[in-house]
Amino acid sequence: MFKWLLDNSLTNRLLVIIASVVLMAYGAFTLSRTPVDVFPDLNKPTVTIMTEAGGMAAEEVEQLITFPLETTMN
Repeated sequence: MFKWLLDNSLTNRLLVIIASVVLMAYGAFTLSRTPVDVFPDLNKPTVTIMTEAGGMAAEEVEQLITFPLETTMN
């Protein structure tokens, strides 16, 4: 198949050149119409996780569950 493609490309040189010029012109046209984002969004994504533990005080949940979880995820 590669030999067939190579032989036909060498036989039809003008067609290959025209196709190349058309593809380059299309690429230049597409590039000129591509929007440019001057100020991209730089915000970090945020995740909210609620931790609950029955029978524990709020301070205990924070010290034993929430703080180690936050430390691990950062």
